[in-house]
Amino acid sequence: MRTLLLIYNLIGTLLSAPITKDEDKIHIEGLPIDKNGELNDKFRQEILLGGEDMDEGETKNAIDKMLKECDKNEDGQLNVDEIEMRIKEKKNEHMGESIQEARDLMAQLDMDKNGKISWDEYSTWFVEKEGMDINKASGNVIGSDNTHRFEDEKTSFHRSDDNDDGQLEEDEFKVLLHPENSKKMLRKMANDVIEFMDKDKDGFVSEKEFVNGIPGEIEASMKEFEEKEKLDRKREFIEDIDRNKDGMADLEELLSYMDTTNGDNARREV
Repeated sequence: MRTLLLIYNLIGTLLSAPITKDEDKIHIEGLPIDKNGELNDKFRQEILLGGEDMDEGETKNAIDKMLKECDKNEDGQLNVDEIEMRIKEKKNEHMGESIQEARDLMAQLDMDKNGKISWDEYSTWFVEKEGMDINKASGNVIGSDNTHRFEDEKTSFHRSDDNDDGQLEEDEFKVLLHPENSKKMLRKMANDVIEFMDKDKDGFVSEKEFVNGIPGEIEASMKEFEEKEKLDRKREFIEDIDRNKDGMADLEELLSYMDTTNGDNARREV
């Protein structure tokens, strides 16, 4: 009975996540949270089914396929070890795909074929991919939201430039596209979360700061959504982030939560 409840809860969680298309994605694949503290509501889909966009019917089919693939002893049920193994397999698969993705994109963007990606080469592609408008006279991105996203991406680019030569080599480019595979970059991102959400500047993120720190503005008509979001954030903080249960999240707790290569995380997700 407990195993069946686990499966039903899993299906409910995956089917309740919003179905998004590529142009709507704002999260880095493979991370449960972004640097502004926004939760990735597709994270559990990514680590169990993969990160592809799916409609409801496709999601149900993917779940059916997953259940058959995970049931190693073919007893018609899933146990904790089988689900944990699935999570680890998907994380390894994601890492391999991210490496190939970086290589393919690098070959596409490296216009001067010097084996490195400059900011000019990358930003030209980024602006086009995001559908941003450029002021031809000044060369600046048009719109405050776009400007903010553009500057954020520029900061991420230079953070990934480990040797500070203004260009990204293959390993550095991999970190830019998929920081979840870099311990160093994850630590920087965990610091970003604290800096963004730590309103009283005590060096920690309290449960209250995390729950109420929903990024962006929420319209009055979306109050029901806001309350659900707060409940989701409270549950995430208590169950997954605050390891020592002191009501505060420090850098190491946030880093552990964000580090999807951490073996303990697979067991926690189960």
